[in-house]
Amino acid sequence: MSLAHKAARGALWTILSSMGGRAVGVLGTLVMTRFLYPHQIGEVAAATVLAMTANWISIWGFGQYAVVKGRGDDAAEVTWHATVSYAVLGAISLGLMALFGGRLTAYFGAPGAAAYVPGMALALFIQRCGAIPERVLTRQLKFRPSGTALLAGEATFTAVSLTFAASGFGAMSMVIGKIVQACVAVTILVRAAGFASWATPTRLSASRFKDMLAFGIPLAIQNIAAQASRYWDRLAISHFFGTAATGAYNMAYNLADIPAVQVGEQIALVLMPSMAELPPERRPRALERATALLSLIIFPLAVGLGIIAEPLIALILPANQWQEVAPLLAVLACLSVFRPITWVLSAYFEAQAQTNRLMVLEIGKGVLLIGGIAALSGFGLHVAAGAVGIAFGASALAGVALVVREGPSPARLLAGFLQPLAACAVMVACALGARALLAQIGVEHPGAQLAVMIVAGAAAYVGAALMICRETARDLLDLGRKAILHRG
Repeated sequence: MSLAHKAARGALWTILSSMGGRAVGVLGTLVMTRFLYPHQIGEVAAATVLAMTANWISIWGFGQYAVVKGRGDDAAEVTWHATVSYAVLGAISLGLMALFGGRLTAYFGAPGAAAYVPGMALALFIQRCGAIPERVLTRQLKFRPSGTALLAGEATFTAVSLTFAASGFGAMSMVIGKIVQACVAVTILVRAAGFASWATPTRLSASRFKDMLAFGIPLAIQNIAAQASRYWDRLAISHFFGTAATGAYNMAYNLADIPAVQVGEQIALVLMPSMAELPPERRPRALERATALLSLIIFPLAVGLGIIAEPLIALILPANQWQEVAPLLAVLACLSVFRPITWVLSAYFEAQAQTNRLMVLEIGKGVLLIGGIAALSGFGLHVAAGAVGIAFGASALAGVALVVREGPSPARLLAGFLQPLAACAVMVACALGARALLAQIGVEHPGAQLAVMIVAGAAAYVGAALMICRETARDLLDLGRKAILHRG
């Protein structure tokens, strides 16, 4: 089997298992709302973010280093140094968080979260034990175990946490589920990689550690900034509005993230290597095309999710405090509009070896996000949640401003954004009009409203896109037709 064929098969398996695992996780979280209240999940969310922060700050690109430089005669030495670094730094950072992290929770308006910090720190440390085995498998282009570990882990978490929640363990059921999930995933990865491939001791070298740090610290800064902009908003919401608001916000964020993660991120996975294969002079046009195609696909999913938020949440969540998720979902749906744009730009910058720009963008986005929540907190939770759209939108615009200096046409990029948005405006008008018509004839059931709004909005968007975004729509249809014919 050729290298390209192995990589393609592995990537397909990873994407499918990621989507399956995400679907299982979301379903389990929705069912969990039958047993837990928003403030309980809000406390667990705060504890999780604190433990994750301790984890991020002690990951300095060791895994990437093991993949890139752990080949040939140096494979055993590089892999052992990465293993030791992961274990020692993880034990220090997560151990300190387990011991003292509970003292931080009161500063974020979540004193009850202290009970969950040690368990979450333990789960993440167990998870770290599978990091280097997974990188060894990646180095060997063996992606199936990683996908299996992800899917099995999500299924285990859902089954275990729901079982304990139904038995009256409260929010601690989620912590128990995370610990068991980590154990299952690490077991699969270690068995697939074998101990010898990553746990064979070699003599430790100061020069090797120095080389690892030189390679990994820039990646670490970028990763910390990216993760902070994705998760620290929960701590800010908890600080200003309490754990009940955090629970509802966390649920709305996860739902709003689905179009971006399940569609946009999977498409973005192939963009960077694809752009890297192109000659530099062809990359600007590829960026213009990818942006237009991704916008045509993602924008209606994100905007559509926002306009159906009220009947959707009324249908799938209990009729109690969880209904607060609906207005938050309507606000946060803008997240999925901007994130895919950022991913396309990231793929372009990485292909151009301009990762320093990505680091600056991520840091700026994180600062704007937390600062925006603080500045808007006086206007209420729903307005403060809008800081997510502001931060991600500003980051996307700043990225576009940087990238147009490299050759892409500003007019074409702008058209790739605005044309799908115009088609979305038609979709919104038709979907809301259909709901108003149902209300006039006395149909109030959320299931009926949801179905009619989806059908009316989808039909309107397809028609509008074929007229407003004619060139991009034809390009998308042509790509789909070729893919089907090629598969046949």
